[in-house]
Amino acid sequence: MKGIEMVRGYPSHLRESGELVERTRGERLKRLYGEAYPFLSLEERDELLRKHHPDHKEGMKRPVGVGVNKGNLVPHEVADMLEAHPLISPEDIDLSRVDHDAEILIIGSGGAGLAAAIWANGSGIEPEGILIATKLRLGDSNSKMSQAGIQAADRPEDSPMLHYLDVMGAGHFVNDREMVKALVTEAPSIIRWHEELGVEYDKEPDGTMKETVIGGLCRRRVHSCRDYTGLEIMRALVDKVQNL
Repeated sequence: MKGIEMVRGYPSHLRESGELVERTRGERLKRLYGEAYPFLSLEERDELLRKHHPDHKEGMKRPVGVGVNKGNLVPHEVADMLEAHPLISPEDIDLSRVDHDAEILIIGSGGAGLAAAIWANGSGIEPEGILIATKLRLGDSNSKMSQAGIQAADRPEDSPMLHYLDVMGAGHFVNDREMVKALVTEAPSIIRWHEELGVEYDKEPDGTMKETVIGGLCRRRVHSCRDYTGLEIMRALVDKVQNL
């Protein structure tokens, strides 16, 4: 996407900064990396993660002391929440009285929750039988905050196998292989489904998808909606759910 397009709608002084960044990007990339980004070995990636990534730096996690995951290393913030006293007392809950009855209960209204509601309805469950429990407004979620894009291997020079290898390598080969297989094989159909819902992905003048490459990828396969991809996907999902 053009840098000048990304800053449209901002004050004039920010547009000037954006234009400067766009004009000098090629020169800066060439000065920093030469003609291409340097390829890091697995050992170099591990060292980089241990030095800078909060999920890998020493002292950023501790064993959680309660629950089914007792003893597992988790971020301190997660451990604090799991080990805290509950806000609701069990004595305040009357399980003999049903407030809501539904065929399917969906916890959370992010991208996964709303997609589950749509697919449940498409499988024959009436909207009245679907209950979505969410702590915020419908659609308020981390999904809405995603900016960079969503991956799918749908170009002639790409393949789900190459996507699979990229994902496994990025996950240090400890990923659940069946889940990764499902992710990479179903991704192209999910992009098509998004378009059917009304998601407006960035496209070239001839109608083909604009796809970019990010760290860890061997091919261009990132589909985006400018720099608000998650917001655009959630817009379409929320609209569909509200009109079931």
